[in-house]
Amino acid sequence: MQVKPLALSMMLMIGLWFGNSGTVSFAAQEGPQNTGLPRSFQGAHLGMTLSELIHIVPDAKRVSLGQRDRTHRTVVTPSKDRYVQRVEYRFYNDRLRELAIHYTSGEVPGGFERLRARLQETYGEPDVADHTDYDIGPTIASVKKTVWTDTATTSVLTQTLKVKQGRELYDLVLTITDRELQQMFEKDQEQYRRQEMLRVPIPLPGAGMHNKQTAISDFREKGTSM
Repeated sequence: MQVKPLALSMMLMIGLWFGNSGTVSFAAQEGPQNTGLPRSFQGAHLGMTLSELIHIVPDAKRVSLGQRDRTHRTVVTPSKDRYVQRVEYRFYNDRLRELAIHYTSGEVPGGFERLRARLQETYGEPDVADHTDYDIGPTIASVKKTVWTDTATTSVLTQTLKVKQGRELYDLVLTITDRELQQMFEKDQEQYRRQEMLRVPIPLPGAGMHNKQTAISDFREKGTSM
């Protein structure tokens, strides 16, 4: 049985169409389903340099000029947003490793619970939900945290309850942290603390023990000769 050229062409076109449709469908299924946690806020993004931040937040230049420690610099700027009191930009080796957003107490509708619910709608289920520690210090009654993590970023919503002169005050802070830069920062801090501890004088074995043994031997020899 012979296939006419026109019929053969139609069969080839149909085959190519189904093949391409299958490829597109497969590619869509294999695409990323989760874009990951956010790494920026109001133009500032994790990993940027201080000079890059100054272009985004001009007030950062004035705040940072008086700081000498460029390795572990923290720049704090007030916010013009009614819901945000201030933003802290924490650097490590001139790279923004962490953003801390301090919300204005009383301005966030529903406080911690409503903000956490909104973040959960955006970020998905948290890794740690509403973990609370009590009696942290003389003025801190409790600290409640909800934590989200992915391979590159950690986001933590924290509510701190402070008691001052019989009044209860709430601090509501959202931090986003670059995990790689944070690990490098913590390792550097541990080495610094180790070096500081090595400077603390303590009694050491060795030379002192040798001197003590020499003194005992000299005393025994003198006692024998008498």
